[in-house]
Amino acid sequence: MDIKTAAVILCAGVGNRMGLPDGINKCALRIGTTTPIRHTVSALIKSGVDGVFIVLGYEADSVKAAMSEYNEAGKVTFVYNEFYNYHGCEYSLSCGVKSIDGLDYNKLIIAEGDSLLSTTSISNLINSNYDAASLVRSAAYIDYKRSVIAIGKENMISRFEYDTGHKGAPPILSDSEEIIGESMQLWMFSGSVFQKLKELLISYNHMANQSETPMRDSGLYSINRLGVDISPVFSDKPDEWINLNTKHDVKKAKEVLWLIK
Repeated sequence: MDIKTAAVILCAGVGNRMGLPDGINKCALRIGTTTPIRHTVSALIKSGVDGVFIVLGYEADSVKAAMSEYNEAGKVTFVYNEFYNYHGCEYSLSCGVKSIDGLDYNKLIIAEGDSLLSTTSISNLINSNYDAASLVRSAAYIDYKRSVIAIGKENMISRFEYDTGHKGAPPILSDSEEIIGESMQLWMFSGSVFQKLKELLISYNHMANQSETPMRDSGLYSINRLGVDISPVFSDKPDEWINLNTKHDVKKAKEVLWLIK
């Protein structure tokens, strides 16, 4: 069976911790000669992704502008999340996945638009022969105030945990669990696992649209509900990852001109 891969990139968030001026989404910030969203899309397509679906919300026009001159723009579709400042990241993910329902894709990549990852690491994950995989780096990199933590046993991931309050408390583990590493916010799902995730996310989208109160679940919610073992793919360049959450992250990225390789 031919593999046809879609990528959903989350770019809808406000990014309150960044303190950016009006008119710019952090995914569209100029870093050296590129922007986070431009670099991520380029790396995904070079690695074999057939279609990219960018979920927009806050300052959507700035993200569109950052992609306006991209020479593979025909492979990019914009999906708008009108509730970006109401529901949480899980809703953005559900909007992206709902947009590919009925299309001829059997493999899904989930990426964050504000991450700068090495092209090699992205390619290694996309081309891995797993039904479910997550790009990770060792637990030595974990900052409990901001890291997405991959948890499991026998070197397989069973769930992810993220401290949305940024208080820095380590996760509570069962006797059989261990910390596998830090998730680098890039996931891959294929075959029946992708189909199950798609069903969970479309159901979530429907529930959120009917809800009278905000649904603030993180983008890990349905991934954790899958109930499958996820294979870790360890980054070959763990030091070359910057997740743009604060002004310090932007300063760091600009100082190293974030090495695109």
